[in-house]
Amino acid sequence: MVDTHCHLVDPQFVSDLGDVLRRAQGVGITRIVNVGYDVETSRKAITMSVEHPWLLPAIGIHPNEAADESIKEMDKIEVLLSDGKVVAIGETGLDYYRDFSPRKAQQELFRMHIALASKGCLPLLIHTRNSVEDAIQILKEENHHLGVFHCYSGSYEQAKIIMDMGFYISFAGVLTYSRRAREIIQNLPHDRILLETDAPFLAPIGHRGRRNEPAFITETLNFAANTLDIILEKLEAILDANARELFSLQ
Repeated sequence: MVDTHCHLVDPQFVSDLGDVLRRAQGVGITRIVNVGYDVETSRKAITMSVEHPWLLPAIGIHPNEAADESIKEMDKIEVLLSDGKVVAIGETGLDYYRDFSPRKAQQELFRMHIALASKGCLPLLIHTRNSVEDAIQILKEENHHLGVFHCYSGSYEQAKIIMDMGFYISFAGVLTYSRRAREIIQNLPHDRILLETDAPFLAPIGHRGRRNEPAFITETLNFAANTLDIILEKLEAILDANARELFSLQ
């Protein structure tokens, strides 16, 4: 099983990372896409992959309240791209939910990540909160068609456009308690679906209010198999094939 979006670089994992990794391997997780969200955590993702090659680094700057300042940091992210271990660019995208950062700055930062992904022929890990339409439009304008809309929160109609553009749709623990997410995943082709934890955030229903971790992805997988009325092992094989295709894994 592949956890396609996880933040093991987050300080919440400092004290017991070894135990977290052992629990992940104990439930059959073979790879984790370890996602940076600023320059420091992006560097950390690469460093962690040296000791743990099954932790696959992704580098980028989250569209947070400092997007205008983060634009000045993108040259440092580009330097990190020279490390051949990087499997994706992100987490990047747009966040209009909190709306702390000027939208124009977020959009410029997103375009810079798209350019970097195109340069490296790498997929994007795309964050969209209340911003799916603008993200779609920018991706069309930049002519980029490789990546995943992570922790998907848009509509089914938007998902169809996203898939037609070549992107994957990923679901986290939210799937276990969101009727809307369940209705969307039931109508998607299986070869365009991915699962993730987004740990330490968005734990599945049995762990809500607690720190999320990669091992919990099995609960989301079980829930997805029941929702889609498909044998669990078959769904896991499909999801792993999708992850291998997106991230160019052996």
